[in-house]
Amino acid sequence: QNQLGKPYVWGGKTPVEGFDCSGLVFYAYNAVLERKLPRTANEMYQANHLKAVRKDKLRNGDLVFFNINQRPGADHVGVYLGDDKFIEAPRTGLKIRISQLSDNFWQAHYLGARRILNDDAAL
Repeated sequence: QNQLGKPYVWGGKTPVEGFDCSGLVFYAYNAVLERKLPRTANEMYQANHLKAVRKDKLRNGDLVFFNINQRPGADHVGVYLGDDKFIEAPRTGLKIRISQLSDNFWQAHYLGARRILNDDAAL
């Protein structure tokens, strides 16, 4: 959340240059994870070491994935904050922000969620 208001930068992955969606997640988590996340949203979505989570079981810190551009796979990722909110780096011209998962746009493009820490109760 320290990055809120910073600009979206395609390919960005540091606070100095700015972030794209997966760069923000990559930066936030890889500093503290033993098993690192891959760099792109789709690679994160496909990562076997992340556990699928049902929408009704989301917890703070879970990754939420979307397909916006109608190409196969995930092309957008955010971090769930609880209370129907997630943080995201949206697109060029916008800044890192908190969005509502229940908004019609996000519901129409929602692919699924992944939990970074193993938790069998989430399945």
